Amino acid sequence: MISIIGAGKVGSAAAFNILRYRISDVVLIDIFESLAKGEALDMMQTAPAIEFDGKIKGTSDFSEMEGSELVIVTAGEARKPGMTRIDLMNKNAKIVKSIVKEIVQYAPNCKLMMVTNPVDIMTYIAYKESGFERNRVFGMGNILDTLRFRSYIALELNVSREDVRALVMGEHGDSMTPLVGYASVSGIPITCLLDKKQIEKTVNFTISSGSDVIKLKGSTTHAPSAVIAIMADAILRGRNRVMGVSTYLEGEYGASDIAIGVPVILGKNGVERILELELIPETRKRFENSVSIVKEAIKKLSEKG
Repeated sequence: MISIIGAGKVGSAAAFNILRYRISDVVLIDIFESLAKGEALDMMQTAPAIEFDGKIKGTSDFSEMEGSELVIVTAGEARKPGMTRIDLMNKNAKIVKSIVKEIVQYAPNCKLMMVTNPVDIMTYIAYKESGFERNRVFGMGNILDTLRFRSYIALELNVSREDVRALVMGEHGDSMTPLVGYASVSGIPITCLLDKKQIEKTVNFTISSGSDVIKLKGSTTHAPSAVIAIMADAILRGRNRVMGVSTYLEGEYGASDIAIGVPVILGKNGVERILELELIPETRKRFENSVSIVKEAIKKLSEKG
């Protein structure tokens, strides 16, 4: 069973994708019980159309998450136009801390996926507050960035997105690090297909794409909810997918006491293994800058208690 805390746009869309892809039963939890129950009822009525008999329950009772293999936290204030993910930090930190206490009480053996922004900092808080092993606490972020990177590479080359492979690491934010040297189209490095100016264009679009959507429609929904389902599938079915996931580092990539996006193998136990890649100097410098930005945010958070 999967529990999703937060029945807003992303949480409810993620719940529906998990049902639609036949991944698991879902408990949808929100402090606004009528919202959670209404979303669950709406999905239940849709189930015959997708020919799925999975169960969806809406509630405000945190004890309903008991026995969950995976708990996904989407609750928190949404990022508004003009806001950075860091701006959200102090407001959402309090919400996440209170939610993690409930998770520890009712689902102490779960894997814990953070979606609430700024996701790297919320993942750090969840890890520290939960006391869980670090493989069991991780955040969504770079997978979404990777989908955007793949999309813009495909657009620039006018090829199928299906054939594009890429990775992004670092902060899920403006200092993210698209790994240009590891991006390819059917095994062909993009450095053989695009010139420097074109590559820079795809990288810049990738970095700004989240803000671009927010400016146009107020929030992102479809892409993050799809990513949540992809991650849930990897965990519940033990698929050992290679993905960029926010995870707590203990010396990997020269960083410690920080949660930030790095390539991992995601499977039945959560983060099965962190993959340390060789980075060219330019990429390493960008990643180190990303680490510094998240570290500084964590420091400010600590100062505020």
